[in-house]
Amino acid sequence: MDRGLIHMIILRERQKALDISLLFGWFIIYSYIGWVYETILCSLQAGRFINRGFLYGPLCPIYGLSVLMMIFISERCKNVFSLFLHCALVASLMEYVISLTLENLFGMRWWNYSDKFLNIDGRICLGASVLFGVCGTIIVKFLHPLLYRFINKNITEEMARKLVKVVLVLFVCDVLISTQSYLFLGKISIE
Repeated sequence: MDRGLIHMIILRERQKALDISLLFGWFIIYSYIGWVYETILCSLQAGRFINRGFLYGPLCPIYGLSVLMMIFISERCKNVFSLFLHCALVASLMEYVISLTLENLFGMRWWNYSDKFLNIDGRICLGASVLFGVCGTIIVKFLHPLLYRFINKNITEEMARKLVKVVLVLFVCDVLISTQSYLFLGKISIE
């Protein structure tokens, strides 16, 4: 087979794999899973329902972004321990940067690890980094391949694109409304 043709096929496959609407779909799926995790954990700790995250809707975008980054870097990891370290590093960097950004923009903290062992400015800590490293490894090695196969088998690409368009509109509205409420209406309940 001609090298040029092989190169073109490889480029088409990469383009297909990195399709923006599909990436956004994965971002939403993992943002939702992160919201479920955070909401259950914090609700159990508080003894009442706590809607976690910056947004009104059931999404924690930090999880969606983190998992996408973990999936992208997983190809470079030679073994499970390397994947664990990379996942822990990605999650820690995301937590630190997003915590700092949210605090600078809105003057509030959505989480605080100040009372945890080996924390940095209360934004990240060893325990959370290890937990996110383990969870990231499980997601990349097991959950993502299962979800990928399930979605490819049960949802057509056209249906997925239409669904992503609707969710994108809802997501943008939620970001705008949530941002407005924090900036202009003084929303302070961030439990």
